[in-house]
Amino acid sequence: MESGFYAMVVAGVFLLAIACISSIIFRKLKIPYTIGLVAIGILLSWFFSECPQFAGLQRLRLNYDLIMYVLLPALIFDASVNMDTKLLRKNLTPTLALAAPGLVIATVITGLLVYWLTPLNLAGSMLFGALISATDPVAVISLFELVGAPKRLRILVDGESLFNDATAIVMFNIVKGIIVSGVALNLMTVWNGTLDFVIVFVGGLLIGAAIGYIMMLVIYLAKDDPLLEVGMSTIVAYAAFLVADKGFGVSGVMSVMGAGMVISYFGSSRFTPEVKSYMKQFWSFMSFVANSLIFLLLGFTEDLILLSNSIGKVILPILAAVLAIQVARLVVVFGLCPLLGKLKNAEKISLPYQLVMFWGGLRGAVPLALVFSLSPDMPGRTLIVQITLGVVLFTLLVQGTTIKSMLCFFKLDKPDGFLLFSKWYALLTARKAGLQRLEFMKTAGRFDRSIVEKIEAECGRNLELQTEELQELNQMATRTAAVSQLIWTRAFSAERETYEVLFNNKFLSEDVFRKLDFQLGQLLESVYWSQRPPEKLIRQPLEIRIRKKFFRFISRFSWSRKYFAAYCGKALSEDVLMLLTLQFGGQEAMRAVENLAGMEFLEATEQPLQNCRNYYQNRQREVEKTLRELYEQNRTRMPEIEAALARQSFYAAEQYQLEELQESGEIPEPVAGELLAVLKERCDAERRRINQLCITQQ
Repeated sequence: MESGFYAMVVAGVFLLAIACISSIIFRKLKIPYTIGLVAIGILLSWFFSECPQFAGLQRLRLNYDLIMYVLLPALIFDASVNMDTKLLRKNLTPTLALAAPGLVIATVITGLLVYWLTPLNLAGSMLFGALISATDPVAVISLFELVGAPKRLRILVDGESLFNDATAIVMFNIVKGIIVSGVALNLMTVWNGTLDFVIVFVGGLLIGAAIGYIMMLVIYLAKDDPLLEVGMSTIVAYAAFLVADKGFGVSGVMSVMGAGMVISYFGSSRFTPEVKSYMKQFWSFMSFVANSLIFLLLGFTEDLILLSNSIGKVILPILAAVLAIQVARLVVVFGLCPLLGKLKNAEKISLPYQLVMFWGGLRGAVPLALVFSLSPDMPGRTLIVQITLGVVLFTLLVQGTTIKSMLCFFKLDKPDGFLLFSKWYALLTARKAGLQRLEFMKTAGRFDRSIVEKIEAECGRNLELQTEELQELNQMATRTAAVSQLIWTRAFSAERETYEVLFNNKFLSEDVFRKLDFQLGQLLESVYWSQRPPEKLIRQPLEIRIRKKFFRFISRFSWSRKYFAAYCGKALSEDVLMLLTLQFGGQEAMRAVENLAGMEFLEATEQPLQNCRNYYQNRQREVEKTLRELYEQNRTRMPEIEAALARQSFYAAEQYQLEELQESGEIPEPVAGELLAVLKERCDAERRRINQLCITQQ
């Protein structure tokens, strides 16, 4: 037992060392390291087979339990917790269509073609079709990041693979169950299979979401301790999978995804920047380790084909299977995408996107896990395993290494106009800071004036080259739309930064911050994807409008004050706080717009600037109007409420500053703890006073 544990430790350290060294090399070569690791694994397996002293390492293999219960939860959780959920929601229809009905179609087509072209019987062929149809974007997404592919293309590929991992597992289990039970395929079988699919798919998602929400409630008690919160996220990632898979018999993959998305949503406001950084780095590391083990051990496992005497017998079935999956992928992508583009309010998926999605349909961890779960005595198992390994290897080494050329051919590695003008904004902002530093060097007298002037001349020459590039940008047909996008995103970003500062300074409650942050996220998404400013002014947050109508109605009844007084008080205080925050955010946004107006590359773009000014000026007037209405409705208590809010803000600012001093070590922890306790009590007292004043007023 001791020697076995020692061998596991040695193997783990060895594989991680190989993965780290390979990653450094392949990133310098701009090759996705996951694809390179497969080749490294094959070479190492061959080398170990020739050296008897490494016989133990040569026996390293992938297996079902390792993939499903150790590696896959880490990969799914990392992808879901770091996914742009707003962008995923916008592209949810094509994502689900490709992942659910698309995968079923691919399963049927692949199974029938493999049945006709290989020695496998119909049952084995359909089982192969179910397990091989799930795509794995790991290698493709890492390449997308290297070349700067469009974000929408990434979310389509990544989102499809996340959902169809679960779909493939459910589909595989349904087909395997039919084969094992020997039930004939009829309408009732199809109906039962569909019902099982919905229960397993949706059930897994709901269980994961519930576990993720419970975890967020527990995290609230951790008081922003990064180690505890990251540790809790690890528990949730694996507990969600195990509880769903073993406890309820539903999809563990969907459960992990649901938990990750819930944590991503609530964590946007509940996690401090420090915790967010810890979380991102930890799960990036976990994903790196899981991917490294999968692709390295895939190379070791491939010797079942490449280093065996049966390679000549399986080469034709492998090629037939490769043809089958390509035909199935072709039908799904080029059949469903044009249909989805005809739906109302749907954004079309361009032909270059479809081609990349077709050729980027790599296969990876899930097909391997499923094929290794087949019973050893199943007829045709060996051939199914060999074909699966061959197909996975082909997609990684052939499609994975050529997709970069496709991206470059369609110029999908080139930034659009908005990104180009954003780059110019960043360059000019940086230049301003650099010139200020050079001016300081001149006046400080620490540097020789001739040296500083030489650097200024070099900067001037670089700026001349950049100005030529700017002239080319100004000739773009989409210049006005791109500049308009830049103006609006800068304004909304400045407003969002203001909300984050107020929240971190404890002026804003979590509920108010979440509502405002969500609203701004929607506006940013609208501007980024529709390439036009908001069509109408959001006069009041939806919550305020609903509350006003609801409480205006129930206020007619005398019993309402008794039962709803506390809630009405809290609602009123939140409304006031939200409106004041909208004022602060609007002021910062207009300040950011005026700063943009002074930049030379925005010349002759007065109309987009004025549109943005008008939007914020109108919104400020609406906010002022709503505040006046609240003052009129609550005239006797409103000055006291405002004074209490001001005192609470003052104490919160003091508390925030003391926490900064404590973290920097400028004051001892006992002193800081004593002062913070006093300030916290004062803040809580003012908050209680505000609610009480609002209740009394109601």
